[in-house]
Amino acid sequence: MQWPEGFARVPDDDWVRRPPEELARTYDTVREHGWYRNLDPTVARLRARLRDGDLLLDYSGGTGILAERVLAEVGDVGVLIVDASPKFLRVALDKLGDDDRVAFRLIRFLEEERRLQTLQEAIEPPLLERGADLLSSTNAIHLYYDLDETLRSWRAILRPGGRAHVQSGNIGVADLAEGAWIIDETVEAISAAAERLVRADDRWAAYRDRIGDPRYAALRRKFFLPVRPLGHYLEALERAGFTIESVEHRTVEARTEDWTAFLATYHEGVLGWVGGSERIEGVPPSAAAVTDRLELLRLAVDEVFAAPTFDAVWTYVDAF
Repeated sequence: MQWPEGFARVPDDDWVRRPPEELARTYDTVREHGWYRNLDPTVARLRARLRDGDLLLDYSGGTGILAERVLAEVGDVGVLIVDASPKFLRVALDKLGDDDRVAFRLIRFLEEERRLQTLQEAIEPPLLERGADLLSSTNAIHLYYDLDETLRSWRAILRPGGRAHVQSGNIGVADLAEGAWIIDETVEAISAAAERLVRADDRWAAYRDRIGDPRYAALRRKFFLPVRPLGHYLEALERAGFTIESVEHRTVEARTEDWTAFLATYHEGVLGWVGGSERIEGVPPSAAAVTDRLELLRLAVDEVFAAPTFDAVWTYVDAF
């Protein structure tokens, strides 16, 4: 893969010059979690389609977890990792910056317009003119607020014959098998279990006054958006000019321990009512409250699943 003349793999941006941050490094460890086998079908699809000289645009590529896996299995291709988080991109750069096959671009938030840049605003003309052969979006489409505009930007950058591959564990699926979960829907169940624990045990009595406070339910929905049905995404892809090629649902076994560790990174969103949230009260919770919050999180997860593993359902969509 030869990058177009005039296109720099690593941009001259402020985020490039900052050191990697610990939160992003912590997030990157999810690649070791069993439920990240959800990437296996995606890697297989991309490996089957990528040819020497092709360019994969890894939209919401984060810390480069997918890019690492794809590049380990293919040859002379390029991967452009695009993400809205400079912190995540900085970790990706730290891991993959020396690989000439990888480039990086930040999608900036435009404050005055209250929106993210499109691909056409974030990427320079030399690469826009070349276009991408494949585009992937893994574990992220459920987070996009301006879905239609995002998908139109995808359609515009794909070359004739190019395909988009989308997957997410947070797409609503009708008639889930007994015991199977849409993974973000576990968060509401875990918060409810924590509420029961706090009501039942005087050890946690100090946290009862915030149970049921709607401000914390709203905060939880900001961290973990409500699950939308599959049709919401298929219709948006079609409005953007895509044709749906295939839709597949797969069950991925997730280790309860791994999911607990992931949720602990975002404990404020899951159980912010335990000890309070700086986003709501204006002051951070005490260290003791955070310790209690993390213990309650663990206990609540154990109550919800009561097993070392659970089944999460992932949806895979291919479109052209």
